[in-house]
Amino acid sequence: MTDTSNTESADVQGESRRQRLASRRRRNTRIVVAVVAVLGVGAAATMFAFAFTDDSPANGTSPQTIGIGPADAAPQVGVVNKAAVARTLDHEHPLRLWVGGDSLAGSFGPALGDLVGATGVVKTLIDYRVSSGLWSNDFRNWPQRAEEQMSKDDPEAVVFIVGANDVSAVNKADSDGDGVPDWEVEYRAKVGKTMDTFVGNGKTPRTVFWLGAPTLGTENMDAGAVEIDRVVSEEALKRGTNVVFVDTYRMFSGSDGSYSREIVDDQGETITARISDGVHFTPSGAEYLARALFGLLDARWHLQRHTDPAEPIGWTLASGSGENVPGYRYRPQPRYNSSGGTPTAPVVTPPPTTGVVATTVVATSPPTTASPVTTPPITGHLPPTTTKP
Repeated sequence: MTDTSNTESADVQGESRRQRLASRRRRNTRIVVAVVAVLGVGAAATMFAFAFTDDSPANGTSPQTIGIGPADAAPQVGVVNKAAVARTLDHEHPLRLWVGGDSLAGSFGPALGDLVGATGVVKTLIDYRVSSGLWSNDFRNWPQRAEEQMSKDDPEAVVFIVGANDVSAVNKADSDGDGVPDWEVEYRAKVGKTMDTFVGNGKTPRTVFWLGAPTLGTENMDAGAVEIDRVVSEEALKRGTNVVFVDTYRMFSGSDGSYSREIVDDQGETITARISDGVHFTPSGAEYLARALFGLLDARWHLQRHTDPAEPIGWTLASGSGENVPGYRYRPQPRYNSSGGTPTAPVVTPPPTTGVVATTVVATSPPTTASPVTTPPITGHLPPTTTKP
């Protein structure tokens, strides 16, 4: 006589897992997309962002959308919590912003730091590590680093971008046959843990802006970016308004929705957003992304309302950061002194012998290519590279 009890138990467990997966997928189809339009510092640079809403946010706060803008130009993001009371900002009591991630954060972070620093009411710490990600701890253990940085610096806002170095982990292996790839289970757990660490368990949760992986220049990597972004966006939705998923993939997509070095930015200009390696941002691409994040930060903390442009604040680098970033000839340097007020001495940049000539624009105001803002110290591009982000 054949003992079928174990088989039946396994079938029941498998069926239960499949039901949960199906339920999760049905829930995700209820995502509603809305649009945010916000002005940049100084000159009116328009920025856009979609807002994801969900039937029942994890934190019990009803999601709200902010403003209206052209849907075809906007990145998808989570919900920015307008209901939360934003404290008054001034030069002596600036918003504490932490920007971290892989080498994409090493180009985008300084662009954002200069942009928000020009308001005089935001103090930015940039923490990046080339070739890092969540899948492997070979270059940096981000869950551990997140705990250290949140404890040490206690930022009020977190901006984080990884994923381009994690796409190689994506595959179809499903050892238990439950319909969920093995890589996804482990990666989802790391994403969730890191998000919760960033949000913290204090009286006032931090607002986390988690940027998805952008479009990537090879078919396999790009397909991996789509899967990485799916997992991250689902985890962000579980955390309601505490975690805002920014659909970087969509922002950097070409007209056909796939990777393109050239894209149309938020100002309606066609820009070269990526360098020739198919991964990294050009200065224009980094600045485009920085403007979008400025809009989200402004929507939550009203940066422009409190702006003190006479006393700009320069961003600083966290220990262990400062490596050269593909696409730039020099290590990132802030436009303004970290103490505020006096601009740093301009960096003299000889014309690059090869590659795209970088541009410098005075600061004003998911998956395929990018756009512009202001980063004087970061100018000039490297010749074509294949360096990891």
